[in-house]
Amino acid sequence: MKLDVHEDDLPGIGRRYVVQGDDGGVLTIVLHNSGRRELYLFPRHGDQPVTVAMDDHQARLAAAVLSGDYSPPQQVQEIDEVMKDLAIEWYVLGPGSPGAGQSIESLHIRSATGINVMAILRGHNVIHGPRDSQLLEVGDRLIVAGRRSSMPAFRRLVVES
Repeated sequence: MKLDVHEDDLPGIGRRYVVQGDDGGVLTIVLHNSGRRELYLFPRHGDQPVTVAMDDHQARLAAAVLSGDYSPPQQVQEIDEVMKDLAIEWYVLGPGSPGAGQSIESLHIRSATGINVMAILRGHNVIHGPRDSQLLEVGDRLIVAGRRSSMPAFRRLVVES
């Protein structure tokens, strides 16, 4: 059995994965930037899809079942509980972003929002674990992590003009 997975970026939405089945069926999985997952099963070419939407936690449970790894020990359940509200997001600083030209420290990102800047992609360079003194620039792609519920405050403070 040959397993082909075709991947596509969906700008502003997330990423799409398409898997061709042996029987001619196609499974399309859309991973939204928000953490939402959508599965589209096309039993045969031209058929109407069967659609299932899942949040991140539900998707992890389904993946465990599919991989034959469901019956998690207590430690895995505890990790799942922590991960339920964890979000990892990417944001791009535009010309009007309030964070452009400011340092992580001067914005008080962590104390004001609870969000951590994990890395900055600046052109072809990656700044891993940037220091608080790191200045943010227009065009920077920020990889941040924190509570899903804290992301709107981060966007207002750093990204949105």
